[in-house]
Amino acid sequence: MIENKTLQILSSFPLFKGLKEADLKAIHAKCQRIKFKETETLIKEGQTNSAIYIIIEGEAEVCLPEQSGDIKHRRPTKVKLAIENEGDFFGEYSLIDSKPASASVIATQAGELIKITKYNLDSILENNDRIAKTVYLNILNILVGRLRHINMEYDEIYVL
Repeated sequence: MIENKTLQILSSFPLFKGLKEADLKAIHAKCQRIKFKETETLIKEGQTNSAIYIIIEGEAEVCLPEQSGDIKHRRPTKVKLAIENEGDFFGEYSLIDSKPASASVIATQAGELIKITKYNLDSILENNDRIAKTVYLNILNILVGRLRHINMEYDEIYVL
């Protein structure tokens, strides 16, 4: 039985599914817990993001804001992409491709999250092929699941 609350959260997190307790402890050693306030911008579209965030409590909205990261580009309205709650995560795109954030994440309720920087996660993955294989396979399965969900939403919209 895992005693530490952050370690318990990591053990139930889909990204780390299949890892051993010792693996989770190595990741836990690289984590940072951060409290956030309602309306706080956690990630801003267009800015460099080099971490993945796991919500412990609270809620955040993933959106394309009216004003994009590109000052010249303005949307007619904010586009809501997702609501993230306890156990959900964000920041994985930039973690994988090292490009600026493709969306903003704004807290809709105060809460707390776990932050794992790309540098810290990479240092673990580069030194342990088994952990790397498990984490990357989990990322792939999560992203494919999201794409399938989007495909189903499109199907519902465009079915005649």
